[in-house]
Amino acid sequence: MKRTIRGLAPVLAAAAVGTALLPGTPAQAAPAHSAAVLEVKSATWGQLHVGDCEQDNGTIVIRSDGTGDWSATTLTFQTHSGDVWHSSFDFKTTAGTQLFSAGMFDSPRMDDGNPPPRYPWSKPFTFDASLFSAVDIFKTIQHSSC
Repeated sequence: MKRTIRGLAPVLAAAAVGTALLPGTPAQAAPAHSAAVLEVKSATWGQLHVGDCEQDNGTIVIRSDGTGDWSATTLTFQTHSGDVWHSSFDFKTTAGTQLFSAGMFDSPRMDDGNPPPRYPWSKPFTFDASLFSAVDIFKTIQHSSC
């Protein structure tokens, strides 16, 4: 006589999955093609002024894979000719040794108004990933003009 117990297969499957999550139980190794966890460093400048222009919340981000992004919101108070905010960056070690530079990043052409329109923008960049761990993000210097 054959006996069937309903619902036993799902219970066994759930138990098998649960055991991989218990402390001390070895989990399956990740496949060789899985991505490494990216480390990220970032710095933000509050409000900067150059001439008739303003930059708000400029943020530089670098990642351990050698990619980075610069983003900011800019505006101008006194022009109808199209001001442009220019930024570049020097990345340094804790001791102040220069590692690499990024930029010149240019904002969109800006015009004034009442109130002045705000221009959010961003720019991606790359760098030598082997330098990531040496960067002291808080020693990063932004050079700006407008």
